[in-house]
Amino acid sequence: MFGNAEPQIPENGDAQVPFRLLYPLDEVAVLLGGITERQVHRYIAEKRLKSTKLGRRRLVHRDWIAEFIEHEATVDAA
Repeated sequence: MFGNAEPQIPENGDAQVPFRLLYPLDEVAVLLGGITERQVHRYIAEKRLKSTKLGRRRLVHRDWIAEFIEHEATVDAA
């Protein structure tokens, strides 16, 4: 039905994060260049990074990560 293709795994140095739609905050930290999970919490609290809750877990959609990176790059370039 969807084929037998293996999911892509983006690499970040030695850390590997599986490809998915929603990422837990520890994986978001890796995807954002190895920042701390505490910094990810700060970005969410400051409304700079969107997130959602699923049960008790806080998750970030991969599109929101891309938007955050694009916006932060724009702010730094200005």
